[in-house]
Amino acid sequence: MGIVETIGVDFPAFSVSGPAKKWWRDYLLTRPAGSPALTWDQFSQLYLEKFLPITLREEYRRQFEYLQQGSMTVTQYETRFVDLARHVLIILLTERERMRRFIDGLAQLLRLQMAKDTGSEISFQAAASVVRRVEIAGV
Repeated sequence: MGIVETIGVDFPAFSVSGPAKKWWRDYLLTRPAGSPALTWDQFSQLYLEKFLPITLREEYRRQFEYLQQGSMTVTQYETRFVDLARHVLIILLTERERMRRFIDGLAQLLRLQMAKDTGSEISFQAAASVVRRVEIAGV
């Protein structure tokens, strides 16, 4: 059990700023006195509902599922992949799944080269570095 699960969300909530800070302060003021501290899951759900509506989360999920390198450079593809992946963490439960999804979205020649050049136990960052080198080499 992590620190957030044992002491609630005091520290993460303390670190929010701007509109999120005002929202959190207003939320706390409207809670009944003596209410138990929120768990991380409860806080996350409230936060997402307020600042990232389900329609937007579904759109990110859809974009992520259909993401392909296409005409993007590997660096552009990696940046887009990471940006969308942070919204769909439930899909990428393991590092291996994250890597598999990244490679599946690469252009076909790069994907084939990656299959030859990497083992199954390579990290996402290492795979991204390998594929950038392959791209630069002009494969």
